[in-house]
Amino acid sequence: MATVQVPGRVPGETSWISVCPGGLWEVRRKRLGERSRGDITPMMGSLCKVKVRRKTVAEENTLPTTSPEQESTASVNCSEHVTSYLRSQESVLQVPLDEWLVLRMGEGQCDITEGCLEGMRAGEMCEFTVSAWNAACCDVDGTQTKNTTSQASSQTDCFTLELHSLTPGQESWQMTAGEKWAWVLSYKQGGGLRFGTGDIWGAADCYCRAVKLAITLHVQTRGKPVDETPKEDEEKEDEDEDEDEGAESPNDSTTPNEEEYKTVKAELHCNLSLCQLKLGQLGKSKDSSIKATELNPKSTKAWYRRGQACLQLGELEESRMAFGKILELQPDSASARTALKQVNSKLKDLDSKLGQRLSKMFN
Repeated sequence: MATVQVPGRVPGETSWISVCPGGLWEVRRKRLGERSRGDITPMMGSLCKVKVRRKTVAEENTLPTTSPEQESTASVNCSEHVTSYLRSQESVLQVPLDEWLVLRMGEGQCDITEGCLEGMRAGEMCEFTVSAWNAACCDVDGTQTKNTTSQASSQTDCFTLELHSLTPGQESWQMTAGEKWAWVLSYKQGGGLRFGTGDIWGAADCYCRAVKLAITLHVQTRGKPVDETPKEDEEKEDEDEDEDEGAESPNDSTTPNEEEYKTVKAELHCNLSLCQLKLGQLGKSKDSSIKATELNPKSTKAWYRRGQACLQLGELEESRMAFGKILELQPDSASARTALKQVNSKLKDLDSKLGQRLSKMFN
């Protein structure tokens, strides 16, 4: 769930910005009915048995009541397997409607649903409304559109979410370093898989989750022995993301040393930079690439991302520096040479135009 918060319009309503494969959506949630007993609410790793339903016009002014089935089984722990679904560019909710399914909190199968589950207890229901937030997005019903601000207000739909039962999870501060690291690697792998299917927003979300968790892990890894053998960091001349085969599950207990930590964190920022570049977030792409080069100055891929972002921002001198750095590290890099020629050509054109203007001024 995105950290950007937007003011609620209704007392008791909470709102935030969530991400789906088609872009960003504003979510507004309000609880329905009385609060259930108990202290357990969904946290990272919790298995949640849920059902999402579209709210019809006839139901809009009707307060739903707890069903007999729900009352008798709300305290049952989730023993079913986690339900996985292919994420779709053509829908906002990444879960099917009108059926019970099991989600693991933190995995990001459906960011909107996870956000709505926060703070709920077994047996509770909530109502949530989604509306388009960014310019390029998809309709709630699945139609791909490029909407304007006036259209965005009409792209809304209302749903109810029922939490049948759940298992306990953990806050990030309760996790061991090994548990955090396993989540980081899992997010990194997920980001690569999503990028490969064209889910750029989803990939960026995975990398952001990984970076945020890795930041909390840094204090715990500080002081561990550093592996003196640097890993090879070969530049990918195309723009494909890494596919992290064999990444550990969130239950793995291994922890990184300082060198491993910096290498993976640099890769996360580097991959995030590419996602942001493709989403047109040029300033953020540059910032992410700078963090990557600071963490791993020998990463040619990180310098390439930095050069790309600066080139599109029109910051040609810094772009030339970045591509030049690649040639220092890898003199036979054809992609860096090509990019450097492009930058030098643009600089030459600018110098020529500047010379013509000065000539006209003084003649």
